[in-house]
Amino acid sequence: MLIANIGKLRNAGILADRSAKSPSVCFRRFNLIYGFNGSGKSTLSRCFAAMQANSSGGHLPEACEFEFSTDSGETVRAGAGNALSGRLAVFNEDFISLNFQWLAGKARPVFYIGKEQAEAAADLRKTEAAIPVAIERKAGAERLVRAKEQQLATFKREHARLVSQEIRPANRKYEAPQLTVDYSSLDLGAGAKLDGSRLANERELCRREEAMPELPALDYDKATAISALEAAIGLLRETPSLTTISELETHSEMLRWVQEGTDYHVRHRLDTCLLCSGSLSPARKELLARALDEGFERFQKALDVAKEALEGERSRYLRLALSVSSSKDVVADRRDVYDTASVRAKEALSGAVAKVFEPAISAIEMKLARPTSKLDGSVTAWSDAHLIHEMFALVDSWLGVLNLNIAKHNEACATFAQKQEDARLALRRHHLAEKYQEYKSACDAVENAESEVKAATIELNQLQNRARDLSGQVKEHGQAAAMINRLIESYLGHKELSIVSVDGGYEIHRRARPIEGNPSEGEKTAIALCYFLSTLEADGRSVKDRIVVVDDPISSLDSRALNYACSLLLSRLGDAAQVFVLTHNQSCMNEFKKSWSRLHRPRNAATPASATLLFLDVKVPKEEGSRSTTIVEMSRLLREYDSEYHYLVDHVLKFHSSEGAEYEYAYMMPNVLRRVLDVFLAFRCPGSAGFASKMEQLRKDHEALDSERVAALERLVQLESHSDSLDDLIGFSSLTLEESRAAAAAVVGLMETVDRNHLAALRRLCR
Repeated sequence: MLIANIGKLRNAGILADRSAKSPSVCFRRFNLIYGFNGSGKSTLSRCFAAMQANSSGGHLPEACEFEFSTDSGETVRAGAGNALSGRLAVFNEDFISLNFQWLAGKARPVFYIGKEQAEAAADLRKTEAAIPVAIERKAGAERLVRAKEQQLATFKREHARLVSQEIRPANRKYEAPQLTVDYSSLDLGAGAKLDGSRLANERELCRREEAMPELPALDYDKATAISALEAAIGLLRETPSLTTISELETHSEMLRWVQEGTDYHVRHRLDTCLLCSGSLSPARKELLARALDEGFERFQKALDVAKEALEGERSRYLRLALSVSSSKDVVADRRDVYDTASVRAKEALSGAVAKVFEPAISAIEMKLARPTSKLDGSVTAWSDAHLIHEMFALVDSWLGVLNLNIAKHNEACATFAQKQEDARLALRRHHLAEKYQEYKSACDAVENAESEVKAATIELNQLQNRARDLSGQVKEHGQAAAMINRLIESYLGHKELSIVSVDGGYEIHRRARPIEGNPSEGEKTAIALCYFLSTLEADGRSVKDRIVVVDDPISSLDSRALNYACSLLLSRLGDAAQVFVLTHNQSCMNEFKKSWSRLHRPRNAATPASATLLFLDVKVPKEEGSRSTTIVEMSRLLREYDSEYHYLVDHVLKFHSSEGAEYEYAYMMPNVLRRVLDVFLAFRCPGSAGFASKMEQLRKDHEALDSERVAALERLVQLESHSDSLDDLIGFSSLTLEESRAAAAAVVGLMETVDRNHLAALRRLCR
């Protein structure tokens, strides 16, 4: 298992935050990470160190969070027992502070295994071999817990969303926590699940934002209808006598016409019939008057009144049928009963109209037409008392059912808020009961996974405790001193400095005596680095299993010592499972780059790359206003050339061409410009002369040099101290942005004037 990426990084000082969406840094077996001083190397090395066993991570920035991703897809976090803790070895300033007391001339012990403890050592190796398996078991159990917890959380979230959509809670949300409470507190037994009709009714009630309007009761009184029918029946049974004129008895349908004609002739005092021109004598008029006396007229009027009353009742019954509200206007749980009653009531009202009122009106109209005629039974069949009683009983019954349901509807409207809360509770119980088994299975899965984590943790703790006990039985540190001393002798080229084993650790000796005062920086580096290398195989471990991180292994070394130190690291770490080298020293970077370049880009395209060359890119994003470091692939201009000159010229050209635009590297440009100027002048004007002398020589040789730009260069030289390498470029300058732009223009102008071909070649390389 190797580290493949930094999957998460937050609050890590100058280092920019990273997440799963950030581009992968693509760590491989060999990894070179180059960056200027202050670019975040120490913080990055401390992230690695925090993964080691028994590390507190106390040197990291407050609230710093990070995660590493492995090539097997596993996410590893800092903490005891993580999958990398027993394999990581980190060399940085914290390692040196922890292991060395320079003023006291002491170092912590490195333990090697003695021969007499071989049996215990074998048991130790067996136990330590079982620890990664136990770690993996625990990690697998923890992954399973997270997966099962995620499944349970997803179930709760999605099911709570479904319930929320159903119940539409007012002024609050129904979310996973409430669903959990409901599962533990609500009765989900028999009756919790709703049938289709009840479910639809409760859903509709929950969807309503306000109560439905109340409905008026149906105003129905059968007394007036019965009275009208009884009057009609009585009139139909009467027959007025017209014996004075026998023809009218025979032609009774003419009575109304004769009556109206007689009234007209008498009113207009006509003595001659307008129809037949016959004489209307006083005797004839008297005869007609006797036949059409007041009783007949009253009978006629009574029939008219009866007809009007029946027609009024017919209209009232028809209007009553039309006034029945739609079942859509009734609360859902009364709708089916109301709908049936509505249909039956309308049928009863229509039946009363069709079977009673319509034939009654027709019979009255026939009586009006022939008052003296007796109607046969078929015309008066509707007047059967039993039929009328059944008809009105049917109307009474169904209108009563309708009014009862209207009353229930109005009651529900009056208590709408409570009814809606009851509906919400019913829907919650229904949906929770439906998914109870699925919920219980998900909870059981989490519980079982947590039990496995507990068991795996117990096993791991037992193995680690046993390994600790066995290690205490087999450790002896005297043998390690010889290895460290051989490394130091080879490193320094002499035997003056040595490590001597004492109780509890080592003493640092010079010429066989305990050292007085501090060793030189070079000696400190030699001792610390050799000491670190000796720890890689301590406690019976193999370097082949180690993931080694080395932060700035070179400090105050001359070129020979630097070359040897790099060679020592390359040879000693060549078999390591994975290596990370972090440095701000360009010479050191070049040494590792030479060895790993062929692994970074193999000549055979079929051979996978096994090395990664990275750069800590420090810039000031416009939107943030403060420096931020991003881990990026190393620039081609640093990767392909040993000199930093090409890389610095590339920045100068970009800065010069940016003109009024923001340039994210503007903060370091004064130092970059000074360094480029120094290199260019050293190339064009060899010798030890100072800046003024070299510029004076160039003025003589190139009269076209702009005096204002030369002044800008003099200002740059006055404010920026000489820098021998890239190490100091990250510091801020007292030069203003405008002065920096003027200096950039001056440097480019100088190069253009003095050596145009040189500048053109650089432009091609940087393009």
